[in-house]
Parts: sequence; structure tokens; C-alpha cells
Amino acid sequence: MSTLFQLHAPMNTLKAMVKEMAPLWHSGDSILLLAETVAALPWLKMYIDDVNYDDEAQYEITDITAVYVLADDLAQLNEQAKTNLDLSKVNVIDDNEWVQLTQSIDRVITLNSIS
Repeated sequence: MSTLFQLHAPMNTLKAMVKEMAPLWHSGDSILLLAETVAALPWLKMYIDDVNYDDEAQYEITDITAVYVLADDLAQLNEQAKTNLDLSKVNVIDDNEWVQLTQSIDRVITLNSIS
């Protein structure tokens, strides 16, 4: 079963959201960063590593199939934020590709800490 985790969180809650995602994770799942969460892309790997290398953690986030960002969300970032992003291992998709993606997997889980 493949899952797309859609994360929508400000920087100050992304780490907690990654920890919340860990018990739900299965090898081969994917991640989509939504809205301003795209700017936190450099921190995502670090937070995943924190979970994976925590001796007390019971879960790991491994074998990530893909990390996605929406082209429209990327375009909304200021130039400085864009400069700090390494998109070499990220799939930038448009809205149509997002719809196709959600239809080609088993489930979509949206984790949202924006109120």
C-alpha cells in the first residue's frame, strides 16, 4: 500500500509533524510539501534523520519513493527562500499532476498544523 503524505506546517511545527508521520510510514511512501512548507525543504531531511537515528524512537521513515512540491507553491516563495532550496531530488509538479498522483496511490494523508 502506497501513501502520499501531504505536509502543511510552518517551520516551528514541522519537526513535530515528521514525528507524527513516522508511525504511519511504510517503505515506498511519498511526501508532498504544501504552501509555505516548501521553504522548509532543507530541514525536512534533517528532521527525518532525527527520527531515524533516535535510539528511543520506535519508527523510521525510510525508502521514500519521492518528495514533491507544487509549482504554484514554489512560485510563491521569495527569492531568498528559493535560493536556499536544492530541488535536485524533488519533483516539482503542477495541479494536474497532483490530481493524477493522488489517483495513482492507495491513500492520501494530510497532516496540517496551520490553523
